[in-house]
Amino acid sequence: MLRGTAVERIGTECYTVHPGQLIWHLPGMEHEMVSASPDLDLRVVHAEPDLALSLRSKPKLVPGAGAISDSFSPWVRDLGWLAAGRPVVELKGRDRDALLEDCEQASTGACDALSERNRLARALDTACRATGTDHDDRRPNSLVELACCLLLEQPSLTRPEVCRELAVSEGYLSRRFQSELGISFLEQRSRLRLVRFLTHVTRERQNFLEASLCAGFGSYSQLHRVFSQLIGMSPRAYLQRGGRNGRGLVTGPQATAER
Repeated sequence: MLRGTAVERIGTECYTVHPGQLIWHLPGMEHEMVSASPDLDLRVVHAEPDLALSLRSKPKLVPGAGAISDSFSPWVRDLGWLAAGRPVVELKGRDRDALLEDCEQASTGACDALSERNRLARALDTACRATGTDHDDRRPNSLVELACCLLLEQPSLTRPEVCRELAVSEGYLSRRFQSELGISFLEQRSRLRLVRFLTHVTRERQNFLEASLCAGFGSYSQLHRVFSQLIGMSPRAYLQRGGRNGRGLVTGPQATAER
């Protein structure tokens, strides 16, 4: 956020964002701008999952998670640990300047595709490190966060399989999803699968059937039905509109930076 103020809804919670702050929109979480001041000036960066997953660091054990944490992609796990439930970050001046420089360069088209990707990766890494500095009271992952990490890595997992991994009952897991996210386990899994589907279509250039299967759906018809229910239009119509539908889910053939 550069100027003005805005109120963002993420999941079931609303947050007020001021200049010099950053707010995270984690994969699969619904978000919308509820209100904004007339002088609003901000930068929005859309980063596809594979860009985030490429930022790997040395694994760290999650307190209370046991050996299961070893299989998590460290960047995604740490981000979920830091930002879920506390998505607003106070940026220091040097981090804000670094983010702006990389985002502006990537959005102007002044660099080639590889340089653009490198700049966006660097901006993402800067944002993650700034989050770690701001959230110095790190807390253990919630059960919902751990389940979402598993689903990001293995989208075909069923609820019983996730429950076995986390050593909890299906009823308890379902109640935690409703309590923390306001949606069911199955709906959140579908949202995460849709993010993966769009990534396979736009970045990997797979056809819709291949992308559906890679995303964890049993068929394209199943994907089409879920997509229409959650997004309000067909996958083809959504992509033709540049990955926008007014409900907060946005993607594209490249990770992009825009005003």
